[in-house]
Amino acid sequence: MSTYPHPKPVLDTGALAEAIRVQLRTWVTAEFGITVPTPEMVTAGPADSTAQLLGEITEHVNVYGVETDGDAEPWGIAHLCHAHADSLYAAHGHGDAHLLGALYSLIPARAHLKDGYEGQFKLDPFGGNRRTINERALIETIRVQLATWAPDTFGTIVQLPERWEMRCAADLSDAIANVMSSAEAKYGDTDDDDSIRGLAHLANARAHGLKAAHGHGDAHLLAALNSLVLAAASLA
Repeated sequence: MSTYPHPKPVLDTGALAEAIRVQLRTWVTAEFGITVPTPEMVTAGPADSTAQLLGEITEHVNVYGVETDGDAEPWGIAHLCHAHADSLYAAHGHGDAHLLGALYSLIPARAHLKDGYEGQFKLDPFGGNRRTINERALIETIRVQLATWAPDTFGTIVQLPERWEMRCAADLSDAIANVMSSAEAKYGDTDDDDSIRGLAHLANARAHGLKAAHGHGDAHLLAALNSLVLAAASLA
């Protein structure tokens, strides 16, 4: 799995589809036995390929169910169905913001269906039902991703803001720095591959967060999210 599919971060249909593909690779194959395609297999039609894959995953879960406790399964299926719906909107030309919405929904879906998380998350990263890819929507997506694993992994030392409390990339950069500091305190003296890999991905996320905070573009926020997805797969 690559941290990012391009030498320099971009924010377009292909980059969002790749972010979804990478996120799915961290859990769908192990959890459901569904093969996630390679980057080359989705390049020609990223939105269509994403919708097809999410349709396959959603159908599998609806048919076979998932063994989780409490309300984790219904919430996970709700987020998964939401992701599939957003991917269909994107595939039918309604805009890349629906791919960001799908990615957002897959993050809680993983937390519920793989990790058994029984809390609740909002169903989309957009404020006022305005589906636009912007700094705040990307920040909210990252905040939710961190919320699904960082506090459980590092304890109360990691305090994450509530929804919409992070107003700019600088706030997000500070939050990632806090997570990274906690990770270094916990894993800094270990030398196993997962810990080293996870800390490296966190360092990448921190670097992209700093880039975004200094005005280098929202594409660095998506790159930071990609790195955090991979960090969670290694450390959580």
